[in-house]
Amino acid sequence: MSKRMAGVLAAVLFAAVAVYASDVWKDKDFENWDQKDVDKILKDSPWTKQVQYGGGGSGAMDAPFSQPASESAHDNISNGGKLSASQGTAGSAGMGAATNFFVRWYSSRTVRAAMARQREMKGTSADEARKNLTTEMDTYEIVVQSTNLSTFSKEGEESLKEHSYIMLKSNKDKIAPTRVIVQKGQGDRAVAVVYDFARKSASGEPTIAPTEKGVEFFTKAGNTPLTVSFDITKMVDKKGQDY
Repeated sequence: MSKRMAGVLAAVLFAAVAVYASDVWKDKDFENWDQKDVDKILKDSPWTKQVQYGGGGSGAMDAPFSQPASESAHDNISNGGKLSASQGTAGSAGMGAATNFFVRWYSSRTVRAAMARQREMKGTSADEARKNLTTEMDTYEIVVQSTNLSTFSKEGEESLKEHSYIMLKSNKDKIAPTRVIVQKGQGDRAVAVVYDFARKSASGEPTIAPTEKGVEFFTKAGNTPLTVSFDITKMVDKKGQDY
């Protein structure tokens, strides 16, 4: 083998190792995740999308992290963390300065484990933080968080439910949410919007088939539409498909 070819192969191998190493959800047990690993999952992973409305800013901005006290994101939301580069598309109506959003596939094992690990690192006992990780959630749950959810709060839960869906990439079928909850924090300020989608159809078939390649999440509050795409083929942990 020539030196040039050996060098090329070595570079390819190094790149492959680097890519795999960045997938902490495959490379490390969650008990060993550090803050950098948790940030990777909650900010820049197949389960998390970032969206920016207007402003044109490029610096990192304050953004919320959910800290659920139990299995569902409905229970408890608090702030922390940073946002950086944006992904996805959004409108610009009435948002003023740049506003950043997280759209997170919360029902995944990986995201819930990251949340549990973060709670541990903040002082919660391991038993308390992990108590619901062995239970699969009954629904697919997507959470939208931002420092400015006033437009969504004004829209109201029923209207958000009527104007939201996930759409399958394979056949463009749209699945409506079974419920939408606007989570409130201090001062009755909206800090998260939680969207639940059925895992099975009325006939008992999976609403998202194991062979599905991707889904698009859409929601709209007033004149503010928000759309992100999730690549199902990349939403995989050590146990397999994870959404």
